[in-house]
Amino acid sequence: MKAVPPNTRFAFRSCGAAAPTARGHRERSSATALAIGFVVTVVVQFGIGQAVRSAPGAFSDPLYHDKRERLRAHPAGAPAGTGRPFALLFLGSSRTYDAVNAGAAAAALTHDLGRPVAAFDFATSGAGPVTLALHLRRLLADGVAPDAVVIEVHPAFLASQVWPPFETCWLRPIRLRPGETSLARDLGFPTDAPGAHGLRGLFLAGYEYRTHLLERYCPELSPLPYRLTSGPETDRHGFVRVPNLLPRQRERLRAWTREQYAPCWTGYIPGGCALAALRDALGTCRAIGVRTALLVTPESAEFRGWYAEPGRARIVPLLNELAREFEAPFVDAREWLPDDLIADGHHLTGTGADVFTERLVRDALAPWLRAQEGANHER
Repeated sequence: MKAVPPNTRFAFRSCGAAAPTARGHRERSSATALAIGFVVTVVVQFGIGQAVRSAPGAFSDPLYHDKRERLRAHPAGAPAGTGRPFALLFLGSSRTYDAVNAGAAAAALTHDLGRPVAAFDFATSGAGPVTLALHLRRLLADGVAPDAVVIEVHPAFLASQVWPPFETCWLRPIRLRPGETSLARDLGFPTDAPGAHGLRGLFLAGYEYRTHLLERYCPELSPLPYRLTSGPETDRHGFVRVPNLLPRQRERLRAWTREQYAPCWTGYIPGGCALAALRDALGTCRAIGVRTALLVTPESAEFRGWYAEPGRARIVPLLNELAREFEAPFVDAREWLPDDLIADGHHLTGTGADVFTERLVRDALAPWLRAQEGANHER
């Protein structure tokens, strides 16, 4: 057998040893990169989880959080007993923040009542009765102490024949705080405790709040048809002024609105968990001595006609009965405005809001609050 030259044997052994050494180095580098990536992911997720726990609402329910921050800087959000003005809150959906010019209402009430009044429009997009009941309890827990509250009733959200309730389009479980799941269920609202409330939410917060994070920071990637994290910019009193629209624009918006609320029209029967939530909100206020009123904001003739009978005829008697039970006035303003001041059938234009707010103060709020003041003086 021919001997292999020494140099060749050395080269062969060197090549054979170098291959596994390079491969091992690459494997160790890959493992290190994976480990670093895992650690970074866990740290980021844990950081988001801690941020969520330390600032409840900023991630889970930004609609409430953003409005609450604006209320903190408003006189109506000041604690009771600090020499603040009489504090009036409006709770409702986008119908209310488009309809009630709270700054103008406060100025008019201050003049009519002869005492300072601070009014704030704490309305959020898609807020039905269950959302309002939860928001009211949150506000009270956060230290807000209103003297009076006007609660909007959106008749479409009363549609008890729709299951799951129409409000579930907006009030997703991820928006609930720990403890609110059981309350929502007690009201008959179907919801599950989100994973964000447990350990999964602490270590996988980025995943649990992925939709909210997308809507907040990259809205074009959001998969949801309804925004859950932000609404239009409001003034310092919480009011949103909608521009006046051309007839063709109003027609296009009405068509979209009819399609959006389509499940509510057929076989319309008011009641269900929405009615239970209204009763809860009224009862919460009565228990702490806060005056309350119920309000249905203006709707166009076409919009009112979309509710199927005989359910449509049951709206007013049902709300009148609820108002009597809690000794709260019920303001049915559905027919207060001409159709050309209503943008899409139920959201008011800026001009419509000015006209509506003036009448709301003159015909409803001022007489109600004067009567309450008189009753208090008699006691």
